[in-house]
Amino acid sequence: MAKPIAKITLLREAAARQDWTRALSIAVKFPQLGAHKAAITRARDAIQNPGFYEQLGQDPEVLVQIGITALQNRYQL
Repeated sequence: MAKPIAKITLLREAAARQDWTRALSIAVKFPQLGAHKAAITRARDAIQNPGFYEQLGQDPEVLVQIGITALQNRYQL
């Protein structure tokens, strides 16, 4: 039987492929995001529902970039 793959491994593989949508989706479920939690969560939400953030006067692309940077800093990607 194959050993299950750790979620951090899946996160690192997605980041290595530059698949930030997948990486953010994986990371947002982690319980310990520390100071980066809001940025990572907001980035994932901005990907899923960009119209909501546009209505709030925020640029979803900027929120995603901030989230990616937070993810890279949190996990040294």
